[in-house]
Amino acid sequence: MATPESLYKYATTDQAETILATNKLRWSSPELFDEPWAIKLDPKLGFDHLAINKAMLKTAVSMIFTRDMPSGNLEHPLYKAIRRWRSEDRFHDELEAFGALSELLAPTPDTLQQRLHDIVAAWKNLVANSRILCLSETNRDIHSWACYAENHRGLALKFGTDDSVCITDPKPVSYVNQRCHLTTVKEQVDDLVGIKRAAGINGLEQKILTKNKYSASEKEWRCIRHYAEEELDCGEDVEDWYLDEKFDPAELQAIYFGFLMPMVSRKKIIQLVKSKYPHVVLYAAYPLEHQYDLDFEKISC
Repeated sequence: MATPESLYKYATTDQAETILATNKLRWSSPELFDEPWAIKLDPKLGFDHLAINKAMLKTAVSMIFTRDMPSGNLEHPLYKAIRRWRSEDRFHDELEAFGALSELLAPTPDTLQQRLHDIVAAWKNLVANSRILCLSETNRDIHSWACYAENHRGLALKFGTDDSVCITDPKPVSYVNQRCHLTTVKEQVDDLVGIKRAAGINGLEQKILTKNKYSASEKEWRCIRHYAEEELDCGEDVEDWYLDEKFDPAELQAIYFGFLMPMVSRKKIIQLVKSKYPHVVLYAAYPLEHQYDLDFEKISC
C-alpha cells in the first residue's frame, strides 16, 4: 500500500498547544495506548505448554485417521511421518496411535515451554523498547474526532510525508474480525504438526499494527521505532515510556479546528501558528446539515 502524501494527527487542545509550542510529536510505547483489546506488556496466554502438547497429540491422531489429510509442509518431519503412517495403516485405532505418539513426542513439553517463554519475552521487549507515532490518512473520521480530539473540541494537524524527518516509514493498521492474541494453542499446534508455520518472534510487530474492524474508519497509520534498552531513559514507570521527537516545521501543512472548539482556544492556537508556522493553512470544521459528516472552510489568521 502506497504511503499517503499527508497524514493527520488528531489532538486535544492541550496536546496541540504542546505540539506547536515545542515543535515535537509524542512517540509512545504501545503499553500506553488506551485500547481495551490490545495485547498488554504482560500478556495472559490462557494456556501453557502442557495444553499445547495435549492438543498437538489429538491433532496428530486426528490427521492419521481423518478421511482427507489437511494440506501442509511436505518437508515437515511430523507431517511427513503422519503421511507415511496413513499410507502404511500403521495404527489400528486412535487409542493405539495416541499411546504411541505420546511416547514418541515425550520430549516436546520442555521445548514448548521454552518456545512460549521466548515469545512472551520477545513481546515484553518489543513493548518496552518500541515507540510509536499514531496518525490517520483522513481528517473526516467522526469516531477519531470524538475519541482523540475532545469530541470535536480539539483539532487535526496535517503533516506531509515526503522527505519527512519525523514521519518515516509509516505502516497501515490492519482491521480484522478475529481478536488478536500473542499466540494461540491452534497456531502453535498447526506449526508443530506442519500444517501452517506460526508467525514467530519476527511477526510480533504486526500485532501492534492490528485493530478490530469496528475502528476501520480511523484509517490509522503507525510509525514504529525500535530502540536498544540503553537508548531509552524512561525507567521502570510505564507512564514514562514515551519520547517527544522534533519535527521539521515545514512538515506541518494545515490545521483543522473542531467545530466545537471554544473560540478562546482557537485564538490561542492561531497565535502560536502565526509566530512559528506562518505557512500553515487553517480550516474550521462544520457539520453537514443532513448527514453525520464534516466539511471544512478556510479561515484567515
